[in-house]
Amino acid sequence: MTRVDWHTLRTRPAVTNDGDEENWRFDPLIAGGGVLADHGWHVFYVVQGWIGEAPQSVSARLETRRHTRWSVEDTATVRLAYAHATAEILLTWAADERRNWAAVTGADGMIELQDDTLVLTRGGDSTSRWLCPPALSGGGYHPDWFEAVADQFLAEVTGQAPRGANLDEASLCAALEHSARTSSLAGGRGVALTGVSG
Repeated sequence: MTRVDWHTLRTRPAVTNDGDEENWRFDPLIAGGGVLADHGWHVFYVVQGWIGEAPQSVSARLETRRHTRWSVEDTATVRLAYAHATAEILLTWAADERRNWAAVTGADGMIELQDDTLVLTRGGDSTSRWLCPPALSGGGYHPDWFEAVADQFLAEVTGQAPRGANLDEASLCAALEHSARTSSLAGGRGVALTGVSG
């Protein structure tokens, strides 16, 4: 694998029962940031699982493109550099549509997830498609995923599985988010990552 691309497009943040006035996602003291804090964490651990090596640097730009009344960013563009690959990530609450798209590119072709369709392209000309509902952008709650995640966490806590995987993943995601914010404050300059594992 040489490249991963990921786009999470939303027209606005997910709503809460309290409505816009009390939505925790708009409060930097509660959320820690905007779209990067809301979606970035999940993208970081998925991309890390695909690439499987420690990232070397991160560069990012955090912007407010549409939702100027909130004191958090509504758009984040992040580039992760690895020894043998790159990841280009776009996260936004300022899109004109709600959609997810991801692509993994390697020497033999590309695999794309176009929201609810998986597309495999080999050698640039042979393409296969499979419908795989539900669409990733269909909602923020995916109960079909949670059982396995909870089981993995509980296995670590109870000692039925080696400890440390969940903490390593959380530490990496926190380091990536912090470094992305640092990079954005420095005008998008690359920030080296040290002491993180893949």
